[in-house]
Amino acid sequence: MTQQLNRIPDFGQALATKGVTDSSWFRYWSGLFSGVPSGNISVVAVSSSPFTYKAPVGGTVIIQGGTVTQVQFSRDGASFYITGQTNGMFPVSQGDLLMVTYSVPPNMTFVPR
Repeated sequence: MTQQLNRIPDFGQALATKGVTDSSWFRYWSGLFSGVPSGNISVVAVSSSPFTYKAPVGGTVIIQGGTVTQVQFSRDGASFYITGQTNGMFPVSQGDLLMVTYSVPPNMTFVPR
């Protein structure tokens, strides 16, 4: 079974034809209000510590397992804030950074909105 994902229509797609909203735009707006996800869940390939993950779109990063000593958050890449958590769910916006420090790598998963 295929999951329907909420994707914005191509820029060349007309918003309406003869006063009728195009079906692709209607599905997109409908999906925004009903909570249809914008993409599939993906596994994050964790590299050496400290590992910094940059969110490609808004969503949630799940960190579990491993031996994590610190998770820091940044929106600008210059100022990092200690979250006080070493595992769990971390909501992020597009471009946000999570810096994960560990001695044993954790499993990380990204869930787009």
